[in-house]
Amino acid sequence: MSTETKNVAQYTAIGGATVTITEQSGYIDIHIPTEHHVSCNGCDETHTEDWGFDVWHDEFGDGPQPNFDSTGKQALPAARTWAQEHAQTCRALPTT
Repeated sequence: MSTETKNVAQYTAIGGATVTITEQSGYIDIHIPTEHHVSCNGCDETHTEDWGFDVWHDEFGDGPQPNFDSTGKQALPAARTWAQEHAQTCRALPTT
């Protein structure tokens, strides 16, 4: 499976910057999405919503991950809320 990020949503900040939510792996050797990463291209502020992946369980546990939201569906509302609130208040202009 690929370790590339996947854009989920984008918001335009009042200053014109873009606040982007992506799905990505939060680990070097894990090749599935494990978090939503939110970033602003104006002020470079970021936020991460973890999906509950347990790297120790992945290495040594038996059976499926007990608290892992494998689709990110439960973490997405919190990521969207943070992105929307940031977009409503960020006055930064996009960086080049």
